[in-house]
Amino acid sequence: MILASCNESNDTIIRQERKLPANMIYDYECVTQSSNANKISDYLSKADEYLYTITTADIEVSDKEQSEFGDQFLLKAKKEKDFQIDETDPVNAKLKTVLYDLLRVRENPTSIKYSIYLIKDTATINAYTVGGKIFVTTSIITRCKNDDQLYAIIGHEIGHNEKGHIKATLKQLKASNKYFGTDWGSSFLTVKKILTGSFNQKNEVESDYYGLDLTWKLGFDVCAIKSFWDEMATNEDHDMMRDFFGTHPYSETRSSCLVKHIKTNFKQNCK
Repeated sequence: MILASCNESNDTIIRQERKLPANMIYDYECVTQSSNANKISDYLSKADEYLYTITTADIEVSDKEQSEFGDQFLLKAKKEKDFQIDETDPVNAKLKTVLYDLLRVRENPTSIKYSIYLIKDTATINAYTVGGKIFVTTSIITRCKNDDQLYAIIGHEIGHNEKGHIKATLKQLKASNKYFGTDWGSSFLTVKKILTGSFNQKNEVESDYYGLDLTWKLGFDVCAIKSFWDEMATNEDHDMMRDFFGTHPYSETRSSCLVKHIKTNFKQNCK
């Protein structure tokens, strides 16, 4: 496979695709050990999983429903003033190529229908996903220094879908509808808040691992993601309350988790 790097010259870079090592290990201790607050958060997460199992035991959400929900979300999002899709930026072609490449190397893939959109936002470094719809801001594109990082970031969003995190959230919304009569598709703001903030820290790290694994399979430098999170960490203010209630691990935690994942599974030491 021949690809040109995101922020490098137009010289072609030849990448050799690889197979994942046998018996991959996904380790989450790096999250719970990062602080006492995270340990408490982990206990609460386990309690939440227990309640989730009870309330959603007889509720199913198909891949088709997830895709349809993503379609509904996109229609509602387009009506919001602060949600502007940039269809003219040349980077759209790059994003579609990245998405296609990553989806192509999934193992046991779902039948979720994927698409990717560039959001005009130069202030927020963010990417999120709803039922196969992946949204990335212009700010996070600028922050990515190369394709190695960009593939890992978008692979992370695919991971939320493929690992069932979106499905779990939609099952909870269905349960809410069943028990409380809530219209799960009525409020764009409510749905966005739930879908972008409902993943626990384990979900986030699992998606980090999944996205990096796809990146590895495509022949990219998996250690490149370390510098992305290290740079993000320089602007983070460690606050216990944020750590306790935050759904995303600190950037330095994500960096250390990924470095350990790479060393354990790919036998590489990231400097």
